[in-house]
Amino acid sequence: MSLKSMLESASRGGSVEVTDGWTQGRAIYGGLTGALLLASIKGRLRDAAGDGSGAGSPHPLRSFTVSFVGPATTGAVEVHAEILRVGKNVTQGQATLRQDGKIVATALAAFGKHRDSTIVVAPRHPMPELPEPGTIEPFPYIEKMTPEFYRFLALRQVGGALPFTGADTGDLSGWAQLREAPEEFHEEHLLVLADAWPPATIQMLSGFAPASSLTWTLELVAEIGPDTIPPEAVFAYEATTDASRDGYAHTHAMMWRPDGALTAISRQTITVFG
Repeated sequence: MSLKSMLESASRGGSVEVTDGWTQGRAIYGGLTGALLLASIKGRLRDAAGDGSGAGSPHPLRSFTVSFVGPATTGAVEVHAEILRVGKNVTQGQATLRQDGKIVATALAAFGKHRDSTIVVAPRHPMPELPEPGTIEPFPYIEKMTPEFYRFLALRQVGGALPFTGADTGDLSGWAQLREAPEEFHEEHLLVLADAWPPATIQMLSGFAPASSLTWTLELVAEIGPDTIPPEAVFAYEATTDASRDGYAHTHAMMWRPDGALTAISRQTITVFG
């Protein structure tokens, strides 16, 4: 089943068959998990509106938070969404992903309309200076060595080091892009890309040790959709490790369009077993 088919299936709710190849280690790739949960919420909003527009939400997505409760494997998963509140300015929804009757992930989404405001603060962090994407070879997919989902995403690393190499920094940067451009680029596709990079902190480990996202929040600074983002979009990415202790690391990352416009801010709590 293609990414498009999985997202369409999730938007209808119920059972979704997650295709082989979308894993990282033993679990389904977190970016796909988030995208399925968002698609389910937007599908529920579409159904509730009953206008046949297929828009999924009357307002742009502003914030999306996922809690990864347990690992889910490829195969059948059940996704269910509900609308928590439809307000004048903000709509909020919730979705749950289950496998074998157990909750494996939950998500909260907040959609907000444009409002007039006297407060305008330009982004304080400019896009890092990166070589052109075409001059950098993307990470290859190597069976049993790199995450399986690398076959679907092109990650071109510039700053930082490879995972588990004992680096003295917990920061990284590069470019991210879907290898196969969708017919239209939507917020779900940004979620797939935003979680694609290895946790920035694990490059500081001197040998392999398990690590995984515990919680993840993506805050959208710009409106994402077919009118603003081309299907073949490539995004600059820069992640910073803010702190790490007691087996938990805290990172934040930013994504920019190639023209330097800030698109999203990603924040993660990561469990590190090493």
